[in-house]
Amino acid sequence: MAGPLLRKWTWAALLLLLAGCGAGYSSLMRASLKHLERRDYEGALARLEKPEGKTNKLLYRLERGLIFHYQGQYQTSNQEFEKAEKLIDELYTRSVSRQLASLITNDAIIPYSGEEFERAFIHYYRALNYAYLGLPEDALVECRKANLKLADYAQDADYQLSYKNDAFIQYLTGIFYEAQGEWNDAYISYKDAEQGYQAYQQAFGLQMPPTLPIDLARLANRLGFADERAGYIERYQLDPKSLTGTGSGQVVVFVEQGFVARKRQHEVQIPLLKDDNTHEVWNLSDQMSYRYYHPHPFYGEVEYWLKVALPVYQELPSQIRGVRLSGAGQSVSGVLVEDLDAIAFKTLQEKENSILAKTLARSLAKYLITKKAKKENEALGVLFNLIGFTTEAADTRSWLSLPSRVELARFSLPPGTLDLTLELLDDRGQTVETQVFPGVQVAAGKTLFLNYRSFR
Repeated sequence: MAGPLLRKWTWAALLLLLAGCGAGYSSLMRASLKHLERRDYEGALARLEKPEGKTNKLLYRLERGLIFHYQGQYQTSNQEFEKAEKLIDELYTRSVSRQLASLITNDAIIPYSGEEFERAFIHYYRALNYAYLGLPEDALVECRKANLKLADYAQDADYQLSYKNDAFIQYLTGIFYEAQGEWNDAYISYKDAEQGYQAYQQAFGLQMPPTLPIDLARLANRLGFADERAGYIERYQLDPKSLTGTGSGQVVVFVEQGFVARKRQHEVQIPLLKDDNTHEVWNLSDQMSYRYYHPHPFYGEVEYWLKVALPVYQELPSQIRGVRLSGAGQSVSGVLVEDLDAIAFKTLQEKENSILAKTLARSLAKYLITKKAKKENEALGVLFNLIGFTTEAADTRSWLSLPSRVELARFSLPPGTLDLTLELLDDRGQTVETQVFPGVQVAAGKTLFLNYRSFR
């Protein structure tokens, strides 16, 4: 008996070790994020812990890529994001051994491959990096890649997602095309963004930015599409005067706010009844899914209460409620173009059934293993029961340094050098944060891209 018992103890210890590999990512990032909030980018980078294996390797690349971007190290940022993209591609070929191990421990031991919106936002930052590096064509490549990949993810997923196309990325693509004088391509991208925001409104409750219909009508006018121009003016009640620029240079500022909602663990207990057929785990997990969604004070004779740990998003409220950009005697309010919190909550909701089914099947498998072990040896059964509880944890990993929202401020200015002032406003319209962009050079027929991150 000593040999088999020793092997079982060794396997139990291995399970506990594996279970801890991907756990506690939020705790590991706490110090780095504190430095990031203070704009101490060197400190934020220094406090990032490089993982030894692949479990959290993607997150390491994503966090570094974003921090380097804010530090102004655009080439290095893109190198990190390129490594992240390669990792995502590699992770489509999944490790069978880790997948099997996750069925008896938890999903946190599987290498993190990113949520769909996280993968898409790699291309937003890469596009901005290329714009700052003076490589507009490369910026456009990133914009196009984002939505092509989203379409692939949606096709390959085993669940139905609302987030199949990023309206903001489409809008960004149009702005980049227009900056390069590619009017037809810009117009097509703006039309795609219009459709995207219509889907956003239904799925995420995000209204179409009021600047987009103006851009559509303005480009329709430039391209000689008189009927389409008239259609936009009528449909969106536009002022024809707003379709003519007030100057010959464009300034586009993206304002990223706060931190995206963070995953936390939500624990529930679901009853396993004495009459349940434990020989068909997946069928039984379906029954227990019903009990999760339809809790009832009386189920019958309960044999065991299964502990189930599920990921849920918790919003991190931002103080910022509005944006105002001023310069050369002009002022423009920002418009909300992306709500990552809304996308995150909705996406997880649509994955919930799949996550719950796997989690229940895993909990049932642990229970059955424990029950069998208990028959052989009482102490061994107690040990496996303890292992079952300690290894049951939700996968709460995510790209923590992402913003929660993005607003866009865009206007025309006369050529020259000037200072721009960005004000971030609270819910009372009071300025709580100010950023001055000194010596901004506005050139005739050119578009200048800027972005700013508020951590409030």
